[in-house]
Amino acid sequence: MSYPLDAMKENFEEVTVLGHTMLFTCARVSRSTVPKGLYMYEVRHDDDQQGDPVQIANWIMVNHWGTLLSNRPIKLTPSPTINNAYREINPEKDWNYEGIVSTVKEYMTQYPPAKNKGHER
Repeated sequence: MSYPLDAMKENFEEVTVLGHTMLFTCARVSRSTVPKGLYMYEVRHDDDQQGDPVQIANWIMVNHWGTLLSNRPIKLTPSPTINNAYREINPEKDWNYEGIVSTVKEYMTQYPPAKNKGHER
């Protein structure tokens, strides 16, 4: 397996994050392989390493939990010091594993990209 992964060749877990169905993988995904119309984010896990996703960002360096793909943008707060943006999440309220495995193609068929697109990939 080579990293980062090709989004179009992988199976993802469906998760509900902030009330919307998205795709998740524990791996890093190459942004260049994410199709137009989808938004890519990275997820940070808690500092205690309990396996709780606690932050969504444009990119994560430390405590990388995985990659999220979404058919709609997630509102993030820009960092005042680095070229990144973040959103804190509550793993008990904002994140749920659905127990469904999907490909990007299957996801895009079932959940077409939102019409009003901002910054994709």
